[in-house]
Amino acid sequence: MPYVKNIVSINMHEWLEQLEQQLRERLAGAEPDKGLSRAYEALRLLGQAIESSSEGITLSDVRMPDAPLVYVNVGFEHLTGYSRAEVLGKNCRLLQGPHTDPEIVHEIGEAVREGREYCAELLNYRKDGTPFWNRLTLTPLRDAEGHVTHYVGVQSDVTSQMQANTEVRQALELLEQTNRQLTKTNQRMRQNLLAAAKVQQSLLPDRLPKLKRVRFAYQFFPCDELAGDILNVFRLDKRHVGLYLLDVTGHGTAAALQAVSVSRLLTPMTHASSLVRTHDHDEEECEDRIVSPAQVADSLNKLFPWDPETGQFFTLIYGIIDLETLEFRYVCAGHPGPAHFSVQGAPRVERGCGLPIGVADFAYEEQRIQLAAGDRLYLYSDGITDAMNASRELFGLDRLLGTLARQTAMPLEGGLQALLDALREWTGGAKFKDDLSMIAVEIAP
Repeated sequence: MPYVKNIVSINMHEWLEQLEQQLRERLAGAEPDKGLSRAYEALRLLGQAIESSSEGITLSDVRMPDAPLVYVNVGFEHLTGYSRAEVLGKNCRLLQGPHTDPEIVHEIGEAVREGREYCAELLNYRKDGTPFWNRLTLTPLRDAEGHVTHYVGVQSDVTSQMQANTEVRQALELLEQTNRQLTKTNQRMRQNLLAAAKVQQSLLPDRLPKLKRVRFAYQFFPCDELAGDILNVFRLDKRHVGLYLLDVTGHGTAAALQAVSVSRLLTPMTHASSLVRTHDHDEEECEDRIVSPAQVADSLNKLFPWDPETGQFFTLIYGIIDLETLEFRYVCAGHPGPAHFSVQGAPRVERGCGLPIGVADFAYEEQRIQLAAGDRLYLYSDGITDAMNASRELFGLDRLLGTLARQTAMPLEGGLQALLDALREWTGGAKFKDDLSMIAVEIAP
């Protein structure tokens, strides 16, 4: 194209003016050529569009040594801070700096040598040394024989986008790191919970008292790793057996810790005093004295006052069986009364009265049940009667009594397992919302 032989030293406006002058000279004295005029107008508009573009647009001549720039628009000047006079005749690598990725620079060289298009983001530097992220697009121009003669470069400042991408990437890395830490923490917490659950399970009776006249069984099914329920059956002396079931409000670590603390206080110690049995070393015979259920509840109520910060309290049923008279003395502190299955009448829930432990200053009263041969007695937590089905209907006391009544011919252990199976069926196999605990007592026929 003969009109661009001096393009290195002129800008687009000057080139268009030269082109217009040459067209005028060729058309002088001749009839107007509308086709040539339209071509000129289209070329003029194209030149104006390129020149006024906010993107940096460059033209480099790959036929010349080092492929110098032969054209840059105003957008390039604004983007880089270099004037036309400073960059024309030079290679565009003048925008590179100390942190420009050499691998991308190598890829640019390879694309130019192979005559293909290329696009990438690379770190460039303005004239004043300010770095910016440049999205560079290179497009080859070919002559009639298909040889690449020039490269058009379009350069866009994508610094804000790259910074946003970097922030997003850093945020994702931080999130991934946090997730890894949370996973490790959860694993440790899970291991600690399992270890704590084993400790809590170890406080349950591993061997129930084996007696001729009275048999015992229990079922303990926590809804989480750690339970707010706990129970025990133990010998107080040769004539008496103590048993309790308590239910701390809530679940998890706090409830389990309180349940364990109370359980330790209710566990009789050999040759030492406890809440349920005192050992008088001053007496010559060093006899033990069994503490009444009402006194045990009073002591617990003083030891565990209401704490408004935790809001925790617990219900309790504690009783003593006299193995000679078969009398059961007990106290209920906000807990359901025991279910009594007597051979002489219909099953019923015995009286339970008294406020939960820690709620208020309260004088607890002792209740008595006279058991007989063939009788069964059940102590249970409200997680059993409060179990709900899909319709949010409670299992309830009547279903509890009915289910247990159908198991009277079964051994105690089998009856409690049948009750647990009935509860699972009632809830449709869903996870229980509360701990399930029960102690069964049977007087031998």
